Amino acid sequence: MNIKQNLVNEDKYSIKCPYEMNAEFIVVHNTANDASAENEINYMKSNNNKVSFHYAADDKEIVQGIPENRNAWHAGDGNGDGNRKGIAIEICYSKSGGDRFTKAEQNAVIFIAQKLKEKGWGIDKVKKHQDFASKNCPHRTLELGWDRFLNMIKAELGQASTTNDLPNLTNYNGQSIVDALNSVGYDSSFSNRKILANKLGISNYTGTAEQNLKMIALLKGNTSSVTYLKNANYKGSSIVEALNQIKVDSSYSYRSKLASKNGINNYKGTATQNTQLLNKLKMGTLIKI
Repeated sequence: MNIKQNLVNEDKYSIKCPYEMNAEFIVVHNTANDASAENEINYMKSNNNKVSFHYAADDKEIVQGIPENRNAWHAGDGNGDGNRKGIAIEICYSKSGGDRFTKAEQNAVIFIAQKLKEKGWGIDKVKKHQDFASKNCPHRTLELGWDRFLNMIKAELGQASTTNDLPNLTNYNGQSIVDALNSVGYDSSFSNRKILANKLGISNYTGTAEQNLKMIALLKGNTSSVTYLKNANYKGSSIVEALNQIKVDSSYSYRSKLASKNGINNYKGTATQNTQLLNKLKMGTLIKI
């Protein structure tokens, strides 16, 4: 993610950021528009409206328009704390939503987490526009869930969620972590899965099939019951040979069960399916039955 500056000219300080500021928190906004971060900042700089914000985040980058040691007019509370003590970040593409907004929000999460670490602040220093004015902003982030957004930041910070309870998947027999969590009424969002993965000792969670299957396996029983097959020394291209080499049943029946256990559905013994099994076996990520 690229972070760059495109600061307002000092001759506009009297309009856009007239006061020096020692920031105390971050204020999150949605643009209610479909422009890029660069375009949002350029428009803010070019007009003479007393509306301004420090940063804009889109799906590709973060652009800074106001120095952090100057106030900005964004919170709708006049000379109140929002405008005089808050670093404002606008999340772009919130009008239409979709993939661009999702990525913009994720970039904002990464950036906010970095700022919290930089300043030694906790999650309590993340505010929303709505906290300072009777405005439904950040509208799309609120619609999707403010706690969800805060949990995304917590996950980026490597913090555990506020609940100590782990979902019990003992009775789940499928291969989808989302379906599994939904089946027991547990938040299955990516941000919450990342927090859950951290609790379970699954580092650098990105939502891969291997990570999700491991998560299911861990939540179905004790961590000690989860074992993996590995044959990193095999140089050939046959799953049968590779399994035989480590003295594991290579029959079609067993391979079919292995495939199902590891998220390879409708196993027919095709070359593609066998290669998937073999790759997992070489990497040591093939869950043992």
